[in-house]
Amino acid sequence: MAMKPSARIAVVVALALSGAAAFAQDNPLIGEVVVEGNDYVAREPILDVVKDVLVVGQEFTDTRATEARRLIMRMGYFDDVTLSVEQLEEGVRVVITVVEKQRIEQVMFAGNTVISDEELAEAINTKPGHVADERAIGRDVRRIEDYYEAQGYIAKVSEAKVDELGVLTFVVEEARLEDIVIEGLTRTREWVVRRELQLEPGELFRLPEVTAAIRRVTALGLFETPEFDLEPGVENPLRDVILVVKLTEAKTGRASFAMAYSSLDDFVVMVSASENNLRGRGERASVTVEMGGRESYEVSFFEPYLDARGSTLQVNVFDTERTRRFVGGTAVALADSEFDERRTGGNFTVTTPITDRRAFSVRFRSEEVSSSFFQATTTITPGVGTLSALQPTQDLLRGDGNESPIPDNPDLNPDVAEPGDLPIPVEVAAPLHPGGRVNSLALGLIDDARDVRTDPHRGSWSQLSFEQAGNFLGGGTEFGKLSLDHRRYYELGHHETIAMRDVLALRVMGGTSFGSPPLFESFSVGGSDSLRGYEPDRWRGESLALLNLEYRKPITPTLRAVAFVDVGTAWGGTFETVVPGFDLPADDQEFSPHVGAGVGLRVQTPIGPIRLDVGWGEDGSETHFSFGQTF
Repeated sequence: MAMKPSARIAVVVALALSGAAAFAQDNPLIGEVVVEGNDYVAREPILDVVKDVLVVGQEFTDTRATEARRLIMRMGYFDDVTLSVEQLEEGVRVVITVVEKQRIEQVMFAGNTVISDEELAEAINTKPGHVADERAIGRDVRRIEDYYEAQGYIAKVSEAKVDELGVLTFVVEEARLEDIVIEGLTRTREWVVRRELQLEPGELFRLPEVTAAIRRVTALGLFETPEFDLEPGVENPLRDVILVVKLTEAKTGRASFAMAYSSLDDFVVMVSASENNLRGRGERASVTVEMGGRESYEVSFFEPYLDARGSTLQVNVFDTERTRRFVGGTAVALADSEFDERRTGGNFTVTTPITDRRAFSVRFRSEEVSSSFFQATTTITPGVGTLSALQPTQDLLRGDGNESPIPDNPDLNPDVAEPGDLPIPVEVAAPLHPGGRVNSLALGLIDDARDVRTDPHRGSWSQLSFEQAGNFLGGGTEFGKLSLDHRRYYELGHHETIAMRDVLALRVMGGTSFGSPPLFESFSVGGSDSLRGYEPDRWRGESLALLNLEYRKPITPTLRAVAFVDVGTAWGGTFETVVPGFDLPADDQEFSPHVGAGVGLRVQTPIGPIRLDVGWGEDGSETHFSFGQTF
């Protein structure tokens, strides 16, 4: 019986379905794996990544095909990957067809102004000839932004795309200061802070410049530790920033009353008043009066901005008395080794910036220095000096004055005796230390890289100066002095509070004189500000060498312990006295350094740091009490 057409169709479909099912259950074996469509990428790397998935002799399944495609796409060189099979006598040939990504023909940068194309090209990994891999380009975007940050800038790469010609372009947007906001001012004029910041809206943001600006504000000494914050800009929040400077004003007006005692000055009463932010303009003024063991006054004024360049003016007027001491001087016997030296006059200094940290200074001073108020006795040998203005001849000669040992000499005037006419030594007594007027002009070069001027923790400060005094300025003395002062500060440790960090401080000083400086203008070492462990003015001379080393260890934020070693001396030269024919030699005629060492305390008070040091030297021990740091 013949079958109906519909029945035959159903049978064919059933046979086809059963054949497909049988094929699905019996996967073909892989006989060969080939790659097509690759131009730049070699076939070997492609086959290598699928060697464990598409293995000749194993079955070719949908799972293996999917995994092979994933591995090849992960290489990052292709936009598309497809797998197909071709029938072989035994098994199938697996054909991997790849569509390679576009090649980078050129790399360009747009919007960069402070960093060159060459620098940015070195900072990224994508080079001409590489494929346009989105993930690799994304990593290069971060590299560009990180490179800007390492240079102290802020930048965003707003776009990175490859055009149809294969040109990869990175569009850079460099952050600028949209505005500068100052918070916390109640008394200080805002322009006082802005002139120290030296930043303007519209400038490129650079972290080192902002940090340096904050240090300059800190150095004013008018604020507690300043802080700053960055906020997104208003007009362009994705690129620009607003610098917010947060300030807390410190107490700048001080008045003090103190009593002190020293072996030189006995009891001294000190009254002082100062203001470091006069009129809210950052000007400094002070008045100091001392009474008791010595009577002195000093008035000073400091203008931090004399002109648009930032020049400063310092003016001092004084009438000060200081008790000083001659130490040594074996050629002279002193009735009292102490004398009162009074200086009356003033000085003014103008300092003009050269760079951010260097400045040039000019100082003029005029001082009248008193003679000493004590008697000294010395012996003048025959043939030296003249004695006519001192005493009558009979008082100068040894003996009773009635039996004169003066020999017959046609040049001798009995009423005016001269040592050259005498065959024996003559002993005289007179005030020893002459005074005089000093008018001088000093030029200086200053390099200041300290973090904080009043209490540095790191950085350095140096000054090279030359001073010339002379009759051409109206003074009564003629001499020159060349000196160098160099200081370095090393911050030790990383305590989060600056005041609690250890500091190693070093100072090196040297100087020499030209001409014949009077004794009161000679270099001196000894005392609280130079060579501790010795009396003030222990050594004097026409040359100076000094080394100070201090280790400053905070105990509390207001109390600090100090250990120190000082090495130095002043040496060379002889100094005129009022005794005719007699010069006072320096104790050290050759360089012979002396050592002092000790410990001390620094106490921070409302009137500034108080300093107490105990030092030991060759002569024993000395206690030094003063104000402020030694250097």
